[in-house]
Amino acid sequence: MSEQVTYISEIMAQPQEFFWLPWAVQYFFFIGIAACAVLYACYLHWQNRSGNGRLEMIAVFIAITMGITAPLALTADLHQTARVWHFYAHPTMWSWMWWGSVLLPLFTTFVGLYFVALLVKLIWKKEYKATRWVALLSALSSIGLLLYTGREASVLVARPIWFSWWMPVLMFLSAMQVLPALISLGARREPQYQNRLARFQVITLLLFAVCFALWISGDTTSGIAIRQQLDVASPGWWMLMGVCALWAITFVMALSNVKAVRSVPYITVLALVSMALAWVLRWIFLMEIQAVPKYNIITNPYHFPLGNDGLLAIVGTFGLWIALTIIVREGVRWFAGRVQHG
Repeated sequence: MSEQVTYISEIMAQPQEFFWLPWAVQYFFFIGIAACAVLYACYLHWQNRSGNGRLEMIAVFIAITMGITAPLALTADLHQTARVWHFYAHPTMWSWMWWGSVLLPLFTTFVGLYFVALLVKLIWKKEYKATRWVALLSALSSIGLLLYTGREASVLVARPIWFSWWMPVLMFLSAMQVLPALISLGARREPQYQNRLARFQVITLLLFAVCFALWISGDTTSGIAIRQQLDVASPGWWMLMGVCALWAITFVMALSNVKAVRSVPYITVLALVSMALAWVLRWIFLMEIQAVPKYNIITNPYHFPLGNDGLLAIVGTFGLWIALTIIVREGVRWFAGRVQHG
């Protein structure tokens, strides 16, 4: 009689550390809005209509301040900043990160030239034909940035929720809906632009809602993974409800702004809620999804720190953007005053 031997294999799995920290959320947030601002500014410039100049200047102003803030947040997220030169010494054209290392300096350079060209027009009343092409190059580099930031995560097959073309589309639309609210805030003393910008925001929010619904309900790998996660994890429902609530508040406020001109406090709150929607979506995309296990059944834990890699990073990055906004604005006013008064 033969003995039956049973072998038991035990697979040991360890939780995986988060490879993206809140610094990455800040980078994706600011660079997304900056890229969208350049696209809108380029559209206004090539449209060449009277009254577009003011909106174009505000859009480029948003782009230059956020375009400076975003790379600084990215540098902090890289941890080993000295390795950046590896991207240029060892080209890897199949990597989206390599394309990002090429596109980001180009974007910053073109936006800087675009901003200078608009300053020359504002202060010296001189306009050059080359500005049209600088605006176009800025827009092309911003399209590349939007594609790279979206595909950097959505190409990862090991993360089924990320693995979808809907992710870069939603990242783009969530950033674009912030732009009209911020421009309206920048033009707060010129209420004639409010209704036009509010219509722009309402249309963008509707497109975002349609794409978001198609993403979650689709039969793609990503859509199925989302629905499975909602079935097994209650936090997923709370996050979904939070995004829906922020969208609803933003939509109602923007729709109300279409019908009537609103006060400065109203458009300030609208801008803040719009930014909250874009930021929360990126936090869920980039941070919360990292808690979902890739190769094991253990949920990857995350402890939100209060220091440089947590709350301080978030508050500090927003503080840097506000400081840049004040410095650039006051610097332009001072320089314009010096030129006009000799």
